[in-house]
Amino acid sequence: MLTPAPHIRHATGPHGTAVLDIRRGTWLMLDPDAAKIWHAVTVRGGTTGLADEIAIPTGQDARVVGEQIAAFVEGLVADGVLVDTARPVQWKRRWWR
Repeated sequence: MLTPAPHIRHATGPHGTAVLDIRRGTWLMLDPDAAKIWHAVTVRGGTTGLADEIAIPTGQDARVVGEQIAAFVEGLVADGVLVDTARPVQWKRRWWR
């Protein structure tokens, strides 16, 4: 299950979601479409069915939308904004030990 990293704070408003990385001191501003993905991950616990929810009303291909959602989520995981609680934490050894 994906959750925001411990150093991430977020707030959602009518125009999207603001995500603050307090460790780096950087903001990530999500537009309404990206905020839907963020909401699905943080509230619903995953993006299952989200591609259909976005694609069908707009006449888009659900497979393509699903790929874009997966790429966006993978980017958030790679940047350390989201963490996968199902994966064990890999501790980095300090170089002096």
